[in-house]
Amino acid sequence: MSRRARASGARWTTDAGIGVLLEESHALPLVDVDLILRAGALHDPVGKEGLARLAARMLRMGTRKLTSDAVDEAIDAMGASVSIDVGHGTTRIHASVIRRSLPALFDLLGSLLRAPALRASDLGLLQRETVSDLLSQRDNDRWLAGRAFRGHLFGDHPYGRPAVGSAATVVASTRKDVEAYLETHLVAPGLTIGVSGAVTESDLKALIDRAFGALRTGQPQPMAVAAPRVQRGRRVLVIDKPDRTQTQVFVGTLGTRFRDPVFYPLVVANTVFGGTFTSRLVREVRGERGWSYAASSRLGVDRQREAWALYTHPSNEHVADCIALELGLIDAFVEQGITAEELAAARSFLVKSHAFDRDTASKRLEPRLEGEIHGLPEAFYSRYVEHVGGVTVEQARDAVRSRLSARDLSIVLVASAAEVAGPLAKLPGVAQVEVVPFDAV
Repeated sequence: MSRRARASGARWTTDAGIGVLLEESHALPLVDVDLILRAGALHDPVGKEGLARLAARMLRMGTRKLTSDAVDEAIDAMGASVSIDVGHGTTRIHASVIRRSLPALFDLLGSLLRAPALRASDLGLLQRETVSDLLSQRDNDRWLAGRAFRGHLFGDHPYGRPAVGSAATVVASTRKDVEAYLETHLVAPGLTIGVSGAVTESDLKALIDRAFGALRTGQPQPMAVAAPRVQRGRRVLVIDKPDRTQTQVFVGTLGTRFRDPVFYPLVVANTVFGGTFTSRLVREVRGERGWSYAASSRLGVDRQREAWALYTHPSNEHVADCIALELGLIDAFVEQGITAEELAAARSFLVKSHAFDRDTASKRLEPRLEGEIHGLPEAFYSRYVEHVGGVTVEQARDAVRSRLSARDLSIVLVASAAEVAGPLAKLPGVAQVEVVPFDAV
């Protein structure tokens, strides 16, 4: 393999239509494998949210010849680990294994995808586990706040629907629903395989052809996602949970998407606002006032505009003042932008930290996979340093003004409503405070 090939990695498409990306590295005798299906929670039928997640987990439950326990034993015998994650637009099976067990791992993964058992008893078990997990997560205030925030921000848009579903939607899915979902979406051309670590291109081609060559063919169902709409006004939702002394707060609005011309200027601007320990939000909320140990802002990204969200966890005593401070910081951010000094510090931080984001084969593979899944040009990530380093103060200011609306914000918190609802109603620009019980989320 040439020096250029080692730097950029190999890519090919199998005869069955599977896209494969490889980042080869023999520093350690380990291999990471990602099987990414271009289908996820966005494909869940209304009223059966959580179906994609159930279907993905059913793949892990074995084949007609292997029980779920046998699958677990096989993975343990290889010294491997296997996990499944379902997002809005993708389903990812991630595995790590020692090099000598890679053929066995591929054989196992291939059999799980080609001929899953889909036993009704396994589906029932997964449904009960999921409902139990949903109920237990109600003890996690941050999880509750985050789940409610997305629903409040996106409303009826698919981005507001949780991938895990709800207790009612999870039990509504049947074995036939799972079969139909996999029949539609689990096809070779809808699969991308990413591999990083101690394996050569020639060896990997043979392993993939043997394990996945017989995977069902067909056309992946296209995923059309409408652009979410900004919901007007500063709206407050309190998830009422009695006897709270501390709150969990999310404040945000719609942000950016892939292929947005102002994507990188927004990345730099968000770094200034709440992306580092020296950012404005952290300095004002944590450093100057000590109202919340954690304080950050995150710029999500997807095919359509994702959330720009601030997170803090002040006490009941300080929650109204803390949110008022955040609203003032957002106003100044949108109206005035960032300074030249802030820009220089943010660019330096992003460029220097970028080296740590690419110091292993698996880290180098990740942006390539994301670019492949979303159809991004190769330069979107490969020229990251140039993109970030070229952002100007004017570009950052224009990006913030054009994408982030200080007037249209979702403010969601888990708190004891009786203690905080009154002060929250007096926040600048807030016309109404809605309260819902925590067990309704």
